[in-house]
Amino acid sequence: MAQLHFELDEREAKDMRTALSIRLVGMREELVHTDDREYRAYLKATIERLEVVLRRLDGILAGQAPAP
Repeated sequence: MAQLHFELDEREAKDMRTALSIRLVGMREELVHTDDREYRAYLKATIERLEVVLRRLDGILAGQAPAP
């Protein structure tokens, strides 16, 4: 898969982190309430990917090198 890169200033990164955190809360709530196995699998995989992005943002905002 190709890697995409873009720049955010600190305020944008904080806003992105907040938006991503809110979305993850909603997705986790949705995961708890769905009985559709395919949709559950999709949600789990998406949540895992977004959690990686969130950890990377946290690392960047803390002044660390981005995590892989």
